[in-house]
Amino acid sequence: MSLQPGTHLGPYEITAAIGAGGMGEVYRAKDTTLGRDVAIKILPAAFAHDADRLARFTREAKTLASLNHPNIAHIYGLDRQEGQDGRDGTARPATVFIVMELVEGDDLSQRITRSAIPLDEALPIAKQIVDALEAAHELGIVHRDLKPANIKVRADGTVKVLDFGLAKALGPAEAGHHDDPRGVRLQADLTHSPTITTPAMTQAGMILGTAAYMSPEQARGKAVDKRADIWAFGVVLYEMLTGARTFAGDDVSITLASVLKDEVRWDALPSGTPPRLRRLLERCLERDAKQRLRDIGEARVEIGKVQSGAPDATLAGTTRAGAVSVPAPSSRWSIATLGFAAIGFAALSGWLLLSRKEPAPPPVTRARLANPVESSALDISRDGTKLVYRSGNAAQGYVLLLRQMDQFEGKPLAGTDGGARPVFSPSADWIAYSADNKIKKTPASGGTSIALCGGDFNTGGAWGDDDTIVFSGKNGLMRVPATGGTPVVLTTIETTKGEVQHQWPQFLPGGRQLLFTVASKSAEGPQFAVLDLQSGKYRVVARGGEHGQYVRSGHLTFGRGRTLFALPFDLARLAPTGTEAPVVEDLFSWGGGGYAVSGAVADYAVSFAGTLVYVEATAQTGSVLSWADRTGVAAPLPGQIPRLWGSGRLSPDGRRVASGIFTDTGHDLWVVNLASGTPTRLTFGGVNDNPVWTPDGREIVYSVEASGKDGLHTLHADGSGQPALLLAGTGLSPASLTPDGKTLLFTQAGASGSRVMVLPLASPAGGKPHPLHDSTGSETGAAVSPDGQWVAFESRESGRSEVYVTPFPGAGPKTQVSTEGGVEPRWARSGRELFYWQGTSAGGNRLFSAAIQTAPFSASAPHPLFSANSGTTWDPAPDGEHFMFENAPAGFGNVFATVTNWFDELRRKAPAKK
Repeated sequence: MSLQPGTHLGPYEITAAIGAGGMGEVYRAKDTTLGRDVAIKILPAAFAHDADRLARFTREAKTLASLNHPNIAHIYGLDRQEGQDGRDGTARPATVFIVMELVEGDDLSQRITRSAIPLDEALPIAKQIVDALEAAHELGIVHRDLKPANIKVRADGTVKVLDFGLAKALGPAEAGHHDDPRGVRLQADLTHSPTITTPAMTQAGMILGTAAYMSPEQARGKAVDKRADIWAFGVVLYEMLTGARTFAGDDVSITLASVLKDEVRWDALPSGTPPRLRRLLERCLERDAKQRLRDIGEARVEIGKVQSGAPDATLAGTTRAGAVSVPAPSSRWSIATLGFAAIGFAALSGWLLLSRKEPAPPPVTRARLANPVESSALDISRDGTKLVYRSGNAAQGYVLLLRQMDQFEGKPLAGTDGGARPVFSPSADWIAYSADNKIKKTPASGGTSIALCGGDFNTGGAWGDDDTIVFSGKNGLMRVPATGGTPVVLTTIETTKGEVQHQWPQFLPGGRQLLFTVASKSAEGPQFAVLDLQSGKYRVVARGGEHGQYVRSGHLTFGRGRTLFALPFDLARLAPTGTEAPVVEDLFSWGGGGYAVSGAVADYAVSFAGTLVYVEATAQTGSVLSWADRTGVAAPLPGQIPRLWGSGRLSPDGRRVASGIFTDTGHDLWVVNLASGTPTRLTFGGVNDNPVWTPDGREIVYSVEASGKDGLHTLHADGSGQPALLLAGTGLSPASLTPDGKTLLFTQAGASGSRVMVLPLASPAGGKPHPLHDSTGSETGAAVSPDGQWVAFESRESGRSEVYVTPFPGAGPKTQVSTEGGVEPRWARSGRELFYWQGTSAGGNRLFSAAIQTAPFSASAPHPLFSANSGTTWDPAPDGEHFMFENAPAGFGNVFATVTNWFDELRRKAPAKK
């Protein structure tokens, strides 16, 4: 059946024919729903009439769809369109088709036809083919039809292996048309599409694969395993280097005979072929599968050594498999002598070969990537070539940076201001993140961000191969199409079991299951669970850490404190297969306690290829509170240890600080006595932060994030009594109280940004909150003046955070005070001065001051006071001449540590039990 351009198969519009073969016709098409080009493969018509065959293929296609690797062309889906009767009344058959990734560029057969491929060009191509095969073999999938025509090389050098496993999926009924004298049906084309044999439908007795690239066991109709792909890889690599066919013949039968009998012409290899590479080819092309290279991963190791120029330990004179070249003898005695010598040398060679150790795995290497400003919340692309992370600070603001791993520094992604928790798409062409309480995505190459839905990635997100994004909601995991839409609920938090939140989702290989962390207040602590996306049910598979991830070494990794652990894990049984072991020390962590629901615990990411990147804990993790005068001369408060502070404020009398503090047991509210440095913990459980003191200093209003308790709460500053709910709701943060204590200003985060809200407190039941004014941009950080007549706040209406002042409580014009960015405004107790912070390009922050007149209102040009590595806990002292602030150490959180070839180390440190 030939399809004309403009034909529609469901949402796919055919635009051009690409080719045809034994597996069916292939077309270029437009996915009108997602707006992308795809490849459509029309399967043989027999599928539409054979329910068993279609069911078998569907099962295989689901397995093939699990191959998520940058060097494997993805299968997006399998579909069927019923036929329609023609005008003449003839019934048309149904069309069964596969939707696949469209890969541009020449296939390898076209490239080889032009000429042999130079070694420096061939090795990167070969390595990417090996990477694709290794990823498939780890999942138990064998290609069975690897050949140059099924390998495409894009213009940027990226290799894509096509038609992975389809030879098995299609099965023997999709035969070609040539009959072998043995009764074997074969495909006449030697370089395209699978060939098959015998009417028997069992695995043994079938020939699958193109004749010229079949392994000997395939050619004999025997059962095959991954070693058939290793043979085919050897054939492809040989043809890349020589530009000539490895096994040739005028027809299929002669070609198969060549595969079974003819010796490879090793003299056809270029004269400069490294001996190590020739030995690799010889091992791949061993006709006896038992003597062949055992694992394609060994080819990756050998190619890497060739590329690195590692010395070759080959014995002089050795050609293949220990064969030795010797000169022709000149007499009987020389023959005898030489014979004994040859026997002795052969014995020595044999001993050396038997005693030779297996090739050593590639070395584990470590490096540090320095960043000029605080950087965290990272993700690495599947192929390990790209890193995306958040950079900046609270005063300067945050932005996402994309760093190519072979570059010295990252580059800002325009339009990602305020971005958090970036996540790569499977292809690494897009990056999802959250900002302004929305899930957004932006092109990795740069461009305009697109809002997808409300929500955030504060405790993780995942982008699946089905082009959906999963993130942690208030009541469980949520999923939304990557094109945007209304999120759907995947899981529901079971509060009766002590569950607080479902965090850090990760699609497991195959895309049918999700791993996630269950934050819990139960005695067992946090748990790792796997959700079946079809049934909607999940079960706990392990316990004992934060931010669990499955990595392709066969381990479940997770953080506990500053240590990263690995637990051998069987993905098929969803069960541990060994004992957990510490694998990385000094890992930077935010919070903890098993039920912290804000901030990253164990800030790390792992690529499919085995590269680990994590934020390294500095020697002094955390910061201390300090007093500074107007010149910036600072002295730390007595009796302190470095802490991870949230947002904190100075008491009205200037003697205490209330602040959220991250600890190993949670993120709670504490009050610190500034004279002694002694902290007192006020809350237990959930996330408690953003405190505001009442004018008399007796109570504190603060925000709570905890299942069923979200909202604004109050408690006594001395810790007596129980907290009381002031206003329920999500995304609420107190900002400032009026001097009479009768009105609270707070920030409410919403899908369109944050707004400053006003809550009357005078009546016993309280009033209804209302907006401070009609805002035109996201606003936060409100501060009421000491006389109660003005409100300072920060707004992003200009595209960056600036400080403004507006009358209160009545409406009136707002006046911009800052000139080049500003956040976190605070009034001097006199009301005649306004302070705020501004980030600097070199990192850190600078404190600014602006003189204020109120009749009428005016502000002087702001001038800088001093620079510091300040945090979000700060306030001017009552005397207006000193400032309490969180003094963070220089370089805090600025170092990324990388570990390459990490999987080999994981398997040694945390081996699975046999």
